[in-house]
Amino acid sequence: MTSRGAGVLPNVITDAATGRRINLLDWQASNRRMSWVLGLIMVALLGAIGYLLAQVTNPGSALFFVSVAGFIGAGQSVAAYWFSDQIALGAAGARKATKDEHRYLVNVTEAVALGAGVPTPNIYVIDSPAPNAFATGRDPQHASIAVTRGLIDMMDRQELEGVVAHEMAHVRNYDIRFLSMLAATIGAIVILRDLVLRWFQFGAFGGSRSRRSSGGGSGQGNNRGQGIMVVLLIALLVLGPILATILRLAVSRRREFLADATGAYITRNPEGLASALEKLGAYQGEGLEVSEGVRHMFIVNPLAHHNSMDLFATHPPIQQRIDRLRRM
Repeated sequence: MTSRGAGVLPNVITDAATGRRINLLDWQASNRRMSWVLGLIMVALLGAIGYLLAQVTNPGSALFFVSVAGFIGAGQSVAAYWFSDQIALGAAGARKATKDEHRYLVNVTEAVALGAGVPTPNIYVIDSPAPNAFATGRDPQHASIAVTRGLIDMMDRQELEGVVAHEMAHVRNYDIRFLSMLAATIGAIVILRDLVLRWFQFGAFGGSRSRRSSGGGSGQGNNRGQGIMVVLLIALLVLGPILATILRLAVSRRREFLADATGAYITRNPEGLASALEKLGAYQGEGLEVSEGVRHMFIVNPLAHHNSMDLFATHPPIQQRIDRLRRM
């Protein structure tokens, strides 16, 4: 850590673009609280989907469908909380760093962790020439940072400190846990959507409609009610993942700005991270091949066009991030 990185990270920082003061302790508490709220919302939403599915197919099996939906939601929440870090590291092809092979990276990470006031995270390396990095973990005590070989080779010490501090800020601010729970919500809805599509494919709804239509005049009312249920079910299954994805990406873009600011305060050197982002934005070499599910976790999206203010962009424009840092 450079001399500018010494000291304790303040609990209140100022957004360089808006002038708004942000209390990091409040932000962390909000992320922890919203993570659990998201888990409850996911179970409730999936329960509603299960109930609508039962009304469309067999109202007498409502308890079964709601139980299955709740089980999927609970399973996704548990997996996101306990195993999202290992899933992300595996998907990125990361391997554990060692002091013998990666002493420079380990020393920088230990120094930044000291400045951030958090335990040193587990350190991983991705064998790719493309410069990038990401953090994962449910809290500062169970955190990991993964850095590509290309990033280590490209950055000087102050720039590497800036990148590591940015990733450590995500962990310190509990961004990772929040986004993992949000991603789990989307994943659970998609699982149910695929199950329902299979039901349609095998004609599960046809038998239900024919049974209800045999009821004469009352059957018409049942069909009308069933039609409403089908519309609601399709709306939840089709629009739910889309809206949730847009929300997740918008939240992800906002958290990148805050992680930049927090990382700059950790090192007391905004220029280090700004210079690192310039190099990342200018990189034109071999790309980093990772699954779509983990691209939002990196300091910049491996796909350059996903660093923008577009609705489906995972990261804000790199130049906008650099400008904010240089106004600090």
